[in-house]
Amino acid sequence: MKELNLFLFITNLSVAVLVGALLPIIPILTRKSFLFGVRIPLEESDSPEAKNLKNRYIAICLAGTLIVIALIIIQFIIVPDISLVACMYFPLLFVIVQAAAFIPNWKKALKLKELKGWKVTESVFAETKSSHSRGNLSELPWLWYILGLILIIISVIVSLVKYPSIPDPMPTHFDVNMQPDAWTAKNLWTLMTMPLLNFAMLLLMWLVNIMFVRAKLQIDPQNPALSFAQHHIYRRRMGNGLGILALSIVILFALLGFMTIFLGFSVPFWLMMAIIIVPTVFLIVVSVTSGQGGFRIKPKTIPYISADEHNSQFNKVPGRGDDKYWAIGMFYHNPDDPSVFVEDRFGNNLGFNYSRLSVKIGVVILALALIATYAWITAAFWSI
Repeated sequence: MKELNLFLFITNLSVAVLVGALLPIIPILTRKSFLFGVRIPLEESDSPEAKNLKNRYIAICLAGTLIVIALIIIQFIIVPDISLVACMYFPLLFVIVQAAAFIPNWKKALKLKELKGWKVTESVFAETKSSHSRGNLSELPWLWYILGLILIIISVIVSLVKYPSIPDPMPTHFDVNMQPDAWTAKNLWTLMTMPLLNFAMLLLMWLVNIMFVRAKLQIDPQNPALSFAQHHIYRRRMGNGLGILALSIVILFALLGFMTIFLGFSVPFWLMMAIIIVPTVFLIVVSVTSGQGGFRIKPKTIPYISADEHNSQFNKVPGRGDDKYWAIGMFYHNPDDPSVFVEDRFGNNLGFNYSRLSVKIGVVILALALIATYAWITAAFWSI
């Protein structure tokens, strides 16, 4: 039990350090035309006032991170036996930290824009058109997903072949030393649980990649050719990063499955962690070096785009550039915009048009599932 608590403490602390290191650099990843969710002139992004807001955000994030780390250490010293629950709830504190750092700066950015009289074109928003730049399934990095599917099929075949010789009861869980610490009666359903879960995770990662490839990205109207070239490289980089991470997850689940069916087969814990950590770090590095929508990428060649081709490749979306459609600078809600996926105004990620019914339903389902999961695990822990 002590070893498990120590492992959970280290995991909790590592997550806090990682998130605490990523939060302060979010403004660097965000397009320069946005200041904490407020659209500003590009030339004002490096103004003293803008830099002061960014420094203020960084200071609050670092202070919040230190508080969370201190709480994690205190919890482990005083009540180490609740480390499992702590791993679930302490990361949620970073939502509070980011809100405390972002929302006041969003308000100050709105006032600064009004005070300085910064003018931007609010009525239209240039983005890529679906027929030319949203991509299609041929743009997906299929190699990673095909390899993952092959590995899952192999694990199913091996499991079925080995089924007669698997001990009864069969191991279903392993401790930090990768030794079995839970067993259940042998049956085909239990045997197939890991491959089915593996396939579900692969399918989920594939859908995430499709969403990413098909999302419309913001175009710099002053240099659309450069934006188009950056988007192409950005999609390729991030697509491969997501594909590699998907394959890594499949490998991890497959190894756990093999540990169940092969007596004496064990994989060091550090290797299991490395299988996930390495591609995750790679994806983070790609995201940081690329910036939002790839605006930090410097393409070696920039294709020439004629006026006619420009008009055929890029849309002008009414309303999306207007601050009034962005609640607290983060949540987009425009019923006149048919898009479901949009670029966020803060960070290097995609968001939703929360005025769409499908998004509302999805958010409610996700929230209920998250609450139910937390309630179930918490109740199960305290009942032990």
